[in-house]
Amino acid sequence: MKKNQVNYKNFPQTTHAVMLLILLSTVAFNVALWPHYGMNSPLVLGIFFFGIILQLMLMVPVYIQNIVGFVALTFFLQQYS
Repeated sequence: MKKNQVNYKNFPQTTHAVMLLILLSTVAFNVALWPHYGMNSPLVLGIFFFGIILQLMLMVPVYIQNIVGFVALTFFLQQYS
């Protein structure tokens, strides 16, 4: 909207925040699955990422991703609360 090029030079704090959030979500995912899958948890993470999440990010517009994410998170909060 503001015609700014998105790169590290223009948004260093945002880049660091995204890297930290990706690291934290990866750790949380593996910690959650470790009791059931053990050493296979990183493999499950890779399969889940490349098989589902990456495909959705590439093929579905962002506004639909936001709606699906909101509905899914609301569903999971209701199920596990």
